[in-house]
Amino acid sequence: MKNNGQTQREEADRLFCARIADMARQQQRDNLPCFTRFLDEREQRLAAIELRRQHFPQDQVCFWAGFDVPQEAPARRMLGLFPDYLALSEGMDRAIWEEQFPIQRVALFFRAQDAITHRDILGSLMGLNLKRELIGEILTGEDFAVVFCTGAAAQLILSELERVGRAGIKKQQGYEGELPPLYRLEYQTGTVSSLRLDCAVSLATNLSREKSAALIEGGQVSLNFFEENKISREVGEGDILSIRGYGRYVLSKVGSVSKKGRLHLTLGKYV
Repeated sequence: MKNNGQTQREEADRLFCARIADMARQQQRDNLPCFTRFLDEREQRLAAIELRRQHFPQDQVCFWAGFDVPQEAPARRMLGLFPDYLALSEGMDRAIWEEQFPIQRVALFFRAQDAITHRDILGSLMGLNLKRELIGEILTGEDFAVVFCTGAAAQLILSELERVGRAGIKKQQGYEGELPPLYRLEYQTGTVSSLRLDCAVSLATNLSREKSAALIEGGQVSLNFFEENKISREVGEGDILSIRGYGRYVLSKVGSVSKKGRLHLTLGKYV
């Protein structure tokens, strides 16, 4: 039996997919590029599924974060649908697509000793009453950060944001310098009895199998950005686990079998 949270999520997914279908029809009717706001990874998966269901040409579809990032890497991206005369053909430079996305960069500079984090910056941006969908990735370095956002969000940040937490900042529009990394991975290895989801969650969280199973059955675990309640679901290399309260992990490597018949696993935690 579905709980209220599941029902609400399914309704939200249905409405989101309906908007993507409307967007596809609008693009084909007007024959002009169309763009969404920033989508999280789950929304990107749903959008891709809906576009295939609508038989929208895949060589006219682009997800773009505003900077180079591997397509399999988690990142907030916009979706762009392009007309057939801009379809991605062999030898075509993707920059022709990418430069059309309505994505701007705003750099925030601060003192290294202020130790400003991604969470600090996002909190300050939300304090400007910006909707999350207007903000893409926030790349944070030692003494500066680069915010990818819509034009409207950039204007508000440049005019209104003066501090992040208690730290003063300087701002620059259209930053073109070297970018901080999107993320880094902290690796951990261990052995598990099988490739079941509860085993992988147990390794990631250092909890017992029973407690890991409770997290899964309680809707606290997503596999490849979709909630997964089946503890025996098998996982594999490249799968991404999101565990509420513990973080996000990628199953980096399935290794050899130990003398006791257990599998060596390597997980990378996004930090």
